[in-house]
Amino acid sequence: MRSTHDTPHLHHDPLTARTVFAAPGRAQRPNELEGATIRCPFCAGNESLTPPALLRSPRSAAEPWRARIVPNRFPIVTDTAGDSPGEIGQPGAPRPAHGVHEVVIESPAHVRSILAIDPADWRSLWELCRERLATLADQSGLAWATVFKNSGPRAGASLEHVHSQLVALDFVPPAILAELAVAGRTADPFGDLLRQAAFENRIVEEAGDLVAVVPPAPRQPFETWILPRTAELYFHATTSDRVAALAALTQSLIGRLDRLLPQADYNWWLHQPPYGHAVATHAGAPVPARWHWHLEIMPRINGLAGFELGAGCHITTATPQDSARRLREA
Repeated sequence: MRSTHDTPHLHHDPLTARTVFAAPGRAQRPNELEGATIRCPFCAGNESLTPPALLRSPRSAAEPWRARIVPNRFPIVTDTAGDSPGEIGQPGAPRPAHGVHEVVIESPAHVRSILAIDPADWRSLWELCRERLATLADQSGLAWATVFKNSGPRAGASLEHVHSQLVALDFVPPAILAELAVAGRTADPFGDLLRQAAFENRIVEEAGDLVAVVPPAPRQPFETWILPRTAELYFHATTSDRVAALAALTQSLIGRLDRLLPQADYNWWLHQPPYGHAVATHAGAPVPARWHWHLEIMPRINGLAGFELGAGCHITTATPQDSARRLREA
């Protein structure tokens, strides 16, 4: 049982509107990227080192697994709201961090890069993520969810073995609220983004009806977004064809990045709106009808220094058009 001291809590700064997850238990995570010698919990044969799988591919336990989703042993949220409801309504007071935090183990083999994963297995993994997000969408206590990846130490990874993470929260995070507010001021915000990307030659690649573009103000060189050409709110509601296209584009784009900057660290994250049942109570405004879910891929090339952290403005060393051109040519 998790002690009260280790239970993740949310802390809110009313002056800056900043929310921070305090999760002391994460300090105990094994970190092989800092030189620690560990028995990798994600390798086939070491399943006893993780909680039992919530989902696996293939489904049959008679076949060796190719991907697994397991609860995170060092979560930033817990699946119970805690036993101190008095804290929740007090302005500025911390409250238990409620939600779901899971690990998506992307391969049974101890490989560092998604490029080492068979394309068919990689498609199956994205199907697994879609299925899990759909299940979480039906839980009334959750408001929003994402899948994200930390690849390499500069991107926040502590284990080398390829994996990503899935987090669902009982509130909508500030980045999503800000995106919803801006998108709500325009009739077709993502259509405008795609048309402008085509006009400015910032499209990198297409697969099916998914498009990979360098955004108009990339925070790092070679930052890329993947989104469908037509409006679709939730990744968990997408088609198998789009899942296959997303799998193909992610491997292709990381391959291009790897040819430009071998073994570059990077993050990615899925942006989608709040779950439908949570919009009225958590979003503060309707979700734009022409919203497009999208995956943002950000290489970790330039470090975040004092100006970026203090001003909230990023500094990059490449123009959007140059990043797109170099990715296309890689």
